[in-house]
Amino acid sequence: METSETKETMAEQPLEQKTPKKKKKGKGVLWAIVAVILLLGVGGSTALSAFTLFTLKDFIVSQEEEENPETTEDYVTIAEQYEIRPTTEISDAYKSGDTSELTDKQKETLDMASAALQEMNITDDMTDFEKEKAVYDWMTTSLQQDRGALTVIPSTQEDCDNPYGVLKYHNAVCVGYATTFRMFMQMLDIECMVEHNTEKWHSWDLVKLDGDWYITDIYSDAGNNNYAHFNMTDAMWGQQQNWDHDYFPAANSLKYNMAYRNKVEVDDIYGIVTAMREAMDKQEGSLMISFKEEITDEKAQIANTITTTIDNALMAGGYKDMPYCLNTWNWIQDPEDDRYLFCVYMGEYNSDQNASANLSEEEMQKIQEMVNKAFEDLTPSGMGGMEGSGGMEGSGGMEGLEGMESTETMENTETMENVEVNVDESVYNDI
Repeated sequence: METSETKETMAEQPLEQKTPKKKKKGKGVLWAIVAVILLLGVGGSTALSAFTLFTLKDFIVSQEEEENPETTEDYVTIAEQYEIRPTTEISDAYKSGDTSELTDKQKETLDMASAALQEMNITDDMTDFEKEKAVYDWMTTSLQQDRGALTVIPSTQEDCDNPYGVLKYHNAVCVGYATTFRMFMQMLDIECMVEHNTEKWHSWDLVKLDGDWYITDIYSDAGNNNYAHFNMTDAMWGQQQNWDHDYFPAANSLKYNMAYRNKVEVDDIYGIVTAMREAMDKQEGSLMISFKEEITDEKAQIANTITTTIDNALMAGGYKDMPYCLNTWNWIQDPEDDRYLFCVYMGEYNSDQNASANLSEEEMQKIQEMVNKAFEDLTPSGMGGMEGSGGMEGSGGMEGLEGMESTETMENTETMENVEVNVDESVYNDI
């Protein structure tokens, strides 16, 4: 349900990104329809049918909803099919020990959630940050993304947006991840909210640690566990999403962001090259770089050109196994000393989540031979049959909005002029 925006490179993004409110539809059309229907009824040839009245009522309700859009946390439909629903009944029952008010399905969810917390080895003496990290680590390694129609177990589709389906089948869309993470946080007495973007096609979490809010999107890190979307700020996440900043609390602290806690200091702007290569070798999800030298506009342009050059080289291919890719990069200020930090966000590292990922070579070969035999008369001459794995892998299927998430990399459209960059390409010789 997520897609990267054009890569940001220069100035720090504003912490509040206002989105234009929808224009209210004129009521003239509504009342014109009402007048026509009433006129037909008064005319006497036929009485208004119950169907017409119900249709009119539904139309009026839908118009009122569109004319008065209001942001809420729960009961929001994402991607027109997945609903964000509260789970406080379950978390309250966990804390009180009283399950008498729970349904059988909620009791089963609570049992699975309690068992999961046991697996996470969470103890009372851990800090809220340590507890949150334990939940994040378990969810990003134990669960997998549900790709809409391409569900591994067909029967899991109905519950992929709630904790029951997430914990029972280990399949989840973004709403499932967000509501399950929030449920765990509430069970641990950590304040948490589910946040969604303005367009209502993606959702994630806001978690409160030591009085400050942080953005965490577990869906985007599923299978990677590299903290790329763990405890972000509004400025960081604002590169990719828009949301209602008036309703949801601001996330401005970097204290518990993993990239910030492990930020790398280099001598000058050209140290970006080595720092990025080392971060990629470790398969880190994000990187923050501080500089001993003062950052000017010209040096910021050089940093952008360096990163664009690396990104273009990676996208062009030629490196063995193509293990790396970039998503976005931008500048933010270090809250400790006001120095500029250069932030780079990496994508997946050869993360294969398609249906053939867990099949053996023998099974893949059998499938390929059967497909070749069945379609051999349709194969164009000179194509050599349907060999290779190109027909079995990739994201060419109609996976819906979910399939766009955390895998797309968009090329920077910003051009830099009159900037000379001497990058030592020997750093990448062994890639």
